[in-house]
Amino acid sequence: MKSKKAVSAASAAEERPAALPASPARGRLKSGDTPKLTQCEIVRSAIERDIFTGRLPPDSPLDEDLIAKRFSVSRTPVREALLQLIEAGLVEKPSRQRAVVAPLDLRRLIQSFETLSELEATCARIAARRITEAELRNLTEIQRLSEAALAKNDQDEFGRQGARFHLALWRAAHNDVLFDITRNLAVRMNPYRMFQLRAQGRPEANNDDHRHILELLSASKADEVYTLMRGHVTVQGDVLAEYISSGPRPVLYIDYA
Repeated sequence: MKSKKAVSAASAAEERPAALPASPARGRLKSGDTPKLTQCEIVRSAIERDIFTGRLPPDSPLDEDLIAKRFSVSRTPVREALLQLIEAGLVEKPSRQRAVVAPLDLRRLIQSFETLSELEATCARIAARRITEAELRNLTEIQRLSEAALAKNDQDEFGRQGARFHLALWRAAHNDVLFDITRNLAVRMNPYRMFQLRAQGRPEANNDDHRHILELLSASKADEVYTLMRGHVTVQGDVLAEYISSGPRPVLYIDYA
């Protein structure tokens, strides 16, 4: 492996992902709930799950008071959760109207995954040339934690470490403009990306991809890691499309006009 330039403490510092993996948590919050998630995160994750499973079809109203009562929380974390879901494109709130579940635009969803796959693949290709020894050690540690979570079947932690892996890789490209563009789109796509990890065999395949990506980065194989990362992100959209196509009820809005 070729030598890498030393990295400053500032550039090596990690940043917590803006959006966390969806959690299966539902119902009233209890004192024994995991401290890893805030009230806002638990509420948001439960609503995400309801949307993806079809319990909340498109245009379903989202009443803040009812949601707050369901989780025995104030309206503040509910509002924060809805704002995050609006940012992710899962919820819409017309002016002076109640928030509703947004229609899923299949065309827009496919285009978003296509764009994100190219952005992440470009980050990986540049990172193969610029990644530092410290950043490689950080990615190696994240991968170790991911595999430990997978062995314990801890989906929340596995998803969280996966998000950290991608974030660290984007930073390793040392291109602030590319990082900002990639991160902004990834934040909006995060619920869709995390959902595909529930498909049978996907956590294991995802983990294998991350391990191989790390190996290619360590060997400075820019073209190979570009191809792998592009496919890694693209397949996430493919898995989601399979779920949507075989779902028990329609969850898409398609304008045929």
